[in-house]
Amino acid sequence: MVTSSIIRPKEWGIKTDVSSWMFYAMILIAMSIPLSEFGMSISQFLLLGLWIHEGADFKKGLSKGGKPVNRIKNYFITVGLNVGGKFRMLFNNPAALVVISLYFIHVAGVLYTTDLNYALKDLRIKLPLLSLPVIISTSAALSKERLTRLLTFFSLAVFAGTVSGTYILLTRHVSDPREISIFISHIRFGLTICFSIFILFYFLYKKVFSGTTANIVVGIGIIWLFFFLFLLESVTGLVIAGLLIYIFILLGAFRIKPLYFKVIVVLVLAISPVFTLNLFRHEVRQFNNVEKVDFSSLEKYTSHGTPYIHDTCSYGVEKGKYIGLYMAPAELRQEWNKRSNLSYDGLDNKGQELCHTLVRYLNSKNLRKDADGVWSLKEEEIRQIENGVANAAYLERFSFRSRIDQMVMGYTNYVKHGDPNASSVMQRVEYWKTSAYIIKHHWLTGVGTGDLNLAFSNAYKEMGSKLEDAFRYRSHNQFLAIFVAFGVFGLLWFLFTLFYPPFITGKYNDYYYLVFFVIIFMSMLTEDTLETQAGATFFAFFNALLLFGRKRDMAKAE
Repeated sequence: MVTSSIIRPKEWGIKTDVSSWMFYAMILIAMSIPLSEFGMSISQFLLLGLWIHEGADFKKGLSKGGKPVNRIKNYFITVGLNVGGKFRMLFNNPAALVVISLYFIHVAGVLYTTDLNYALKDLRIKLPLLSLPVIISTSAALSKERLTRLLTFFSLAVFAGTVSGTYILLTRHVSDPREISIFISHIRFGLTICFSIFILFYFLYKKVFSGTTANIVVGIGIIWLFFFLFLLESVTGLVIAGLLIYIFILLGAFRIKPLYFKVIVVLVLAISPVFTLNLFRHEVRQFNNVEKVDFSSLEKYTSHGTPYIHDTCSYGVEKGKYIGLYMAPAELRQEWNKRSNLSYDGLDNKGQELCHTLVRYLNSKNLRKDADGVWSLKEEEIRQIENGVANAAYLERFSFRSRIDQMVMGYTNYVKHGDPNASSVMQRVEYWKTSAYIIKHHWLTGVGTGDLNLAFSNAYKEMGSKLEDAFRYRSHNQFLAIFVAFGVFGLLWFLFTLFYPPFITGKYNDYYYLVFFVIIFMSMLTEDTLETQAGATFFAFFNALLLFGRKRDMAKAE
């Protein structure tokens, strides 16, 4: 059992033995994950060098023989014996072998790929899946105190990332919340925030730090990280955080002694998903519940004498209003082209048809789609429309409501018109359909490590997808990505690499690993988690650390 501990100042002192330097390199990796891709690379090379040297007797190696050449030779012999011993340890650890086999699936996929350059790039990005499990599983395990220190530094690095993002938010005009994740992608950053929140929950629950002040600071840190998830509008992070809270409340409910209270809690938890679904359905109905319009009373001409078009079909409904009322396309085109260098008939900076972005933005401000409407816009609003902002509400800071509206808008467009472009959620549905199309034709072996981009590009064309070129990405689901690349047996082995190691090592009862596994597994349902350096390093490092990198007395169940 991991019992509460008090971190004393002397435990934070600097030591100079090789194992300690490896520990510092691991801290550097942990801190680099949310802050620096360059730092991830450098710290992993540093850890590898220390791993090679760990266990080798440097002084003894240099003391043998009289000549410098012989001394160096003897040292490298010592290092070679040490590394050989580490690999013997690795081959006696079946769980570690299964973990690193994930990398070799990708190596095998190179054998039948046509785009070798991309395949080699992919293998380079995924190197942490090989190196980190090998290094951590064959090195000295961390004590409870050292693990706490490492997780503390990781959480501090995540906090530093949120502070940097807040500075950007307060000093610049941010039209897209993703812009406040300045070091890594907002989705991966959301995962690190989520993990940090539950690390701090554990610190608070176990009173890892002594003193009331320290625990107050930890509590404030939890609240701040939750708040930043809302600022980031990280739907993935918030859903995962909500799911983890749901799981722990459910587990806690079974420990409640009064039966009636236990039944009440379980019933509330069982009903809550249904309530959430009904709430979303209500939002969709409200979004599409159009106010009755007396078309005979609508004005027929603009202030410049141009006839209005009142279109209730082409543009749909948003927030209960027909977007296409009071349309004067000729005036819009002429006046917009006077105010912007981007053509009315071209694309905005997000690759969307600019005329549609402009019309939706004017509608969101209750402005008519004519010359007067265009000249009612501020210069800053012109720039935002150019950047693809289609609703004035999207410019509001600290507004999670606008994110919900975007999801509802995208869902409505997809259901009515089969158009997934208005919502990242609906785009994912299109990615999954395209993945299924590729799998249907390559279900046995997949398309290989390097041919995913080519396969998706061809599939979008063959399916006649309405996705615009700017949004034509890959699976956005790690399981489908593996299936597409390596076929059905590759997918089955991937699942085996996820579930077998924690099962055989008994880590499913460990708090840290349970939290980490839920975060990773849930993220893989909506993201290609392992397809970026940050995602691959986050998974490889903490998966290996929590499976193999701790002393056994730390990993017992609560």
